[in-house]
Amino acid sequence: MYVRSLSLDNVRSFDKLEFNFARPDHSFAGWTVFVGGNSSGKSTLLKSIAAALMGPDSGRQLMGNSLGWISHGERKAEASVSIEWVASQDTFKSAGKLPNGAFEAGVRWIIEGTDPLAYPVLRSLGKRTAKGTRIEPASRGPWNTQTKGWFSAGYGPMRRLSGSSSESMRYATEVGSVGRFVTLFREDAALSESEEWLRKNYSRSLEASTNELSLLLGSITELLGDGLLPYDMKVSRLSVDHVYVKDTRGVELPMRDISDGCRSVYATILDIIHGLFEVYGYDGLFQKDASGSIYIDRPGVVLIDEIEAHLHPSWQREIPLWLKKHFPKIQFLVTTHSPLVAQAADPNGIFVLPSLFDTARQPRLLTPDEYDRIRWGRAEKTLLGSAFGLDSTRSKWANDQIERWKKLTAKKKAVGSLPLLEESELVTLKTQLEMAFETGSELEA
Repeated sequence: MYVRSLSLDNVRSFDKLEFNFARPDHSFAGWTVFVGGNSSGKSTLLKSIAAALMGPDSGRQLMGNSLGWISHGERKAEASVSIEWVASQDTFKSAGKLPNGAFEAGVRWIIEGTDPLAYPVLRSLGKRTAKGTRIEPASRGPWNTQTKGWFSAGYGPMRRLSGSSSESMRYATEVGSVGRFVTLFREDAALSESEEWLRKNYSRSLEASTNELSLLLGSITELLGDGLLPYDMKVSRLSVDHVYVKDTRGVELPMRDISDGCRSVYATILDIIHGLFEVYGYDGLFQKDASGSIYIDRPGVVLIDEIEAHLHPSWQREIPLWLKKHFPKIQFLVTTHSPLVAQAADPNGIFVLPSLFDTARQPRLLTPDEYDRIRWGRAEKTLLGSAFGLDSTRSKWANDQIERWKKLTAKKKAVGSLPLLEESELVTLKTQLEMAFETGSELEA
């Protein structure tokens, strides 16, 4: 399945939001990015999509009492998505007419009764026919744990490999989508379940009479080793206790002992693989392209909040390309503060969320011209553009020195000369600026 569009009404800071995620060629897979400052609503947007994809029953488990989801002064809020389903992969439970194309799935937070302090209740956003019959294809499709397909997963910025609380561990083992969205909603959750799954399968493979588990493990280690980690690190071996990686120097360590960034990426990718396996099974899951590179050929939706967390800038630039290559049918919806991540977006794939203090702007899709400038431009120019809106990429100290140089220069032109101390300061500033900037035009920028 894919998310065709998103609609929010009175959800936290969003009075009204309508986003359409279709590409110009009407496809959905690839890299879609949401940019904006802190408190602009990026995490809320991803969680709203997740709530609509999971349904109210799963949403209640991860959201708790739902406080704070309704805009101030309102009594209800709604989040809905239009789902494009893939007939060859996504099935519906029970008899009934199949949707003719995309269908709506959504949830509603509503304060019932007259008590102003009552907790909001999370309900489905059901619709009815002219005869009063409820229309809820989502309850027979993506919300139903007995159906096949409908892969989706979500990850928060705290993508740890270990350190999960006992309550979050319980959620992580839930059947259905709850376990695949737990880190998006809970900071005390870790992605340890997928590594445990990998080690258990290794243990089972030692006693298995068939080689299917060995083939599965081989495919997973090959994919994880296909240029994912820096310094050519690859999964070198598995044991019942650890997953080991080795770099080009021959240094071998348990995965849990490598850097935070490497562990975060490894844990996220392994969890996506685990989820895809649970939904689709092993048969035909892994494919090879013309060059012999392995990839997973299944559709779905993956939400990632602040994908650049813990990543070096060079890796921020590369990881979107790696994900798109190895999961070519996945629709990635990600938030970021990094221009390097935004530059990897596919057409119609960059949405800007204004800050709470920028009331003159509205959430919007960047125009094709703005998108092209980001794709073709340098990262520092992207930071100064419409997507990120910085006034300068220099430090505050550097800007203060430039302003001081401009004031002293203007004063000297106006009065002809400066006092000795100011003249000395101007000479020093000019010398420093000439060393720092190759051309005089940079000083005027």
